[in-house]
Amino acid sequence: MTPRVDGPQGVAVRRPERRDVRLPADGLFDVDRARELWESLPVEQRRDHFDYRTLPDAYRGGVVPRPHRQAGVEPKWFSVALSMRGLPEPMVWELAWLIHREIELGRSIHPSAFNSATSRLRVAVTSGGRKAREAESLLALTPEGWLHHVAIARLQGAQIGTAGDSVALNRISALQDVLVPAYHSGQWWELDVWNPQLDSRIPLRRHDPAGRSVVNFSRLTSGWLRGAARLWLGECLDASRYSWSTVQTRVDNLKWLQHTIDEHGDQGPLLVAAPEELRGFVRELIGRVRAHRVTQGTNAGRPLGGNPVRQIMVGIEQFYQWAYDNRTEQALRTVDPRWAALTHPYSVLFRPGDKPRLTNKRHDELVLEDQVMSQIAAGADLLRRPTAEGGFGDASAFNALMLLMRTGRRLNEILMMDFDPLTPLVGATAEGDGVGLVARLRYQQTKVDTTLPSSIPVDAEIVSIVHDQQQITNAWLAENGAPGATPRYLFLARFKNRNGDRPYPAGTLNSLLGRLTEALDIRDSVGNPVRISKTHQFRHTKATSLLNAGVPLHVVMRYFGHVSADMTLHYAMTSQKVAEQEFMKFQKYTSEGKPLEMSAEDLFDVLHLDQRADRVLPNGWCMLPPKQTCDRGNACLTCNKFVTDSTHAPQLEAQRDATRQLIAQRKKAFAEKYGVEMSADNVWLEGREREVDGLHRILLSIRNAPDGSAVRAAGAPFAGGESEA
Repeated sequence: MTPRVDGPQGVAVRRPERRDVRLPADGLFDVDRARELWESLPVEQRRDHFDYRTLPDAYRGGVVPRPHRQAGVEPKWFSVALSMRGLPEPMVWELAWLIHREIELGRSIHPSAFNSATSRLRVAVTSGGRKAREAESLLALTPEGWLHHVAIARLQGAQIGTAGDSVALNRISALQDVLVPAYHSGQWWELDVWNPQLDSRIPLRRHDPAGRSVVNFSRLTSGWLRGAARLWLGECLDASRYSWSTVQTRVDNLKWLQHTIDEHGDQGPLLVAAPEELRGFVRELIGRVRAHRVTQGTNAGRPLGGNPVRQIMVGIEQFYQWAYDNRTEQALRTVDPRWAALTHPYSVLFRPGDKPRLTNKRHDELVLEDQVMSQIAAGADLLRRPTAEGGFGDASAFNALMLLMRTGRRLNEILMMDFDPLTPLVGATAEGDGVGLVARLRYQQTKVDTTLPSSIPVDAEIVSIVHDQQQITNAWLAENGAPGATPRYLFLARFKNRNGDRPYPAGTLNSLLGRLTEALDIRDSVGNPVRISKTHQFRHTKATSLLNAGVPLHVVMRYFGHVSADMTLHYAMTSQKVAEQEFMKFQKYTSEGKPLEMSAEDLFDVLHLDQRADRVLPNGWCMLPPKQTCDRGNACLTCNKFVTDSTHAPQLEAQRDATRQLIAQRKKAFAEKYGVEMSADNVWLEGREREVDGLHRILLSIRNAPDGSAVRAAGAPFAGGESEA
């Protein structure tokens, strides 16, 4: 949903709802600091106008030539002109420095967008309202404020169209974001907008997946709340208690508190005029959160789920717990003595029954079937196929998907890998280590803090994928990067990344995988659609395959970088369920060839296949109770505790044929020794004939059972007469 912000003369500025407005930053302007920025530039960059002749060499490639078009005519010439003429001198200084800074950050300057902004600034400072005419700095007004004065100028007869207003608004906003940290001389957390890309003072952990996003406090319109929130979250970042994404979440949580304050009336940090009114305020806040309806996505129109509601309450509660514990210092540092009046009830705003219970729903569909993985691999080529041939034209997305499927790493662990992530595998030769492993792949551990090395052994196929992606990245950077730029990541973002220091965005890959899902329409064995964009299912699938193959738990923990066994055991439970499902596909038969009168679920529990290895026989299973001892030796086929199924048909057939051959040999030896044939009532012969008869009945029951497409625990199809329970 895109709301319209109307100004004078029907000016309409479209702004995404999710983008927070900017609060005024005019108090930061310092003419001496502006002059310092100007004088820090090389002489050739100190100009109020650049064209093709005067554009510095350092800017070439960073300023994107704008084609001059005529209807129906191919453009013959391009412009790189950037004009700041007619603006106040300090504003020219700022804009000249901003051009330098944006190119330094690896961004591109588009002349049409830049000139749309400067032309409207020029109109505002010459024909706008008094505040705009007196302005010396780009920070004198908010982006919306500048457009408001442009509209006033139109009322005065200024000849400037409205078509470029939205472009100018976005450009002014982006330029102000870059300029604010350059002016600010206080603590970094005092700013209303936190942008780690522009402010190196922010203590961001290395390779933070959310580190390129902005935290904006402008929606917290109550000054006391905004100032305290900045102080609180600044301390949490400094102490490494919160990650950057958690800080973003906490600011969003506090917006709900701000909404309730706006509706109830702003009474300052105490929230209410009298202590007895606090519970009513909290109830109002809870009601507002519970009444909210999701506006987009698959849950549009539904109330917030229990976990999101709980998260909002936890965020607000943690803020007031911190404020109560630090109330005296808070009052001093924010210069607001009202914080010192907080009492104990503010540290427990919500009662136990107010917050929904935290639920951790486990999704059984996260493990993909073998045929589904094969279909994804076969259809993934659509990602790298050129758009002219009906593909998506993104070879990097193809390679990322291949690594996700083969390694089971998290999405950000793949996208944020170093450009050269391969290291030698100790003890391996050029052909590998004897089991196909040839190198170690180093990934970025972006979720948990651990001392374990973030690398896994990989085979030659993964190495070839990495080498292919390195060639793609080098080729792209050679064509689009700044002179001398070297790639920081194996997968690079394709926009605003001339320095090669931004990773491929996870959102872009998810979007492409969503399109791939629609194009391939892959379904599982029961017809349910498979969403390839749910990349964590590749991790579950890899973990389950390792556990089903008998890899020890501690080895799987090491492979997936888990600090504790709890998360790995989640995959183990999935593995157990898969094993149970496969086991129950087959009908079990007794030694007499009759179906076993026991449910498959109960039988699975009795045998405990992964724990009762002593009950697993070459041709079936023994159901003798654990505390009893077998006195039959190897005479299992005549025992009523023996059960089997169609998966053991080859062993049963071989045993039957071998027994028949043994009978023939013994009969021949008996006749040669005693001169007579072995009688039918011979004790040994009777026992062997019973075995053959039992084997024949078992095999007959298996063959006559309804066919089933059963699969062994290892995943290979079983070619024989199978049946389903």
